[in-house]
Amino acid sequence: MKILDGKRVGTVTIFEDTLMLTEVVGDVILNAGHLEFKGKVLGNMLVRKGTCRMLGIVKGNLVNEQGDVEIFGTVHGKVVTRAGYTYINPDSKVGGVENSGVSQPRAIEREPVST
Repeated sequence: MKILDGKRVGTVTIFEDTLMLTEVVGDVILNAGHLEFKGKVLGNMLVRKGTCRMLGIVKGNLVNEQGDVEIFGTVHGKVVTRAGYTYINPDSKVGGVENSGVSQPRAIEREPVST
């Protein structure tokens, strides 16, 4: 497992199992692997694939595109789930929740046919 600590400026992209104990002035993007995050992101966090356990602070939005996300910290923006699984611990603080998964098809109402 890779360990990142200290302050990072700019976008941080993760491709392998990583423990982050850092402050990121920018965005964090998880493309693969497992991310254990115990720091602060001043931008957004994007989970494209993989698993993420967020125990820190995200100032922007946390977007789950197709991963497994567990939130035990604070998200000042919205938690958006496009696909995948997102768990928000009841003690966590989030600015809002948006699920934009595939909507269910609606039944089509038809006019009765007279014979």
